[in-house]
Amino acid sequence: MIKKQHKNTSRLASRGFSLLELLIYVAILSGLMVVVSDSFISLSRARGQAEARNEVNAAIRFAAERIRQDLKGASVVTTPILGTPATTLEATVSGATILYDKLAGQLRRTEGAGSPVPVSGTNVFVDTATFTRLENYNAPLDATTTAIQIAMTFRYNASSTDWSYADTLRTTVTLR
Repeated sequence: MIKKQHKNTSRLASRGFSLLELLIYVAILSGLMVVVSDSFISLSRARGQAEARNEVNAAIRFAAERIRQDLKGASVVTTPILGTPATTLEATVSGATILYDKLAGQLRRTEGAGSPVPVSGTNVFVDTATFTRLENYNAPLDATTTAIQIAMTFRYNASSTDWSYADTLRTTVTLR
């Protein structure tokens, strides 16, 4: 009789989990889900920050190269005047007037009477844009070297603070 009772007890125990076992399994699975979801959130944040950094750096490289090309081919720089920082850059390149300015966070380039074309892209804002004219007179050569110093702060247009990124372009371009 004792053997029969033992068989019935082992059959009942093998049919399911006890409440304690079920609570332990749920706790372990909940902990794993928290770790996995936290990892996904961290990866998403890192991807967003990398995207913001890449967009800002690409906008800086493109704007710097575009301005550099225009200034290297410029015959005259009208604005800025010597020693006075300006928010616009105006130069004559191959007979056409090129104007760089900032409106509503966008760095724009206008050629002649044409429409302004954004240089900084749609996801990147330019917070500050300053152009300063520098000149150096070389007496022995009786020549003046003109350079334009450029300082601009580019910022990623992010709705989330996790994706915020800003960088500054500081360069000087010498005219030929």
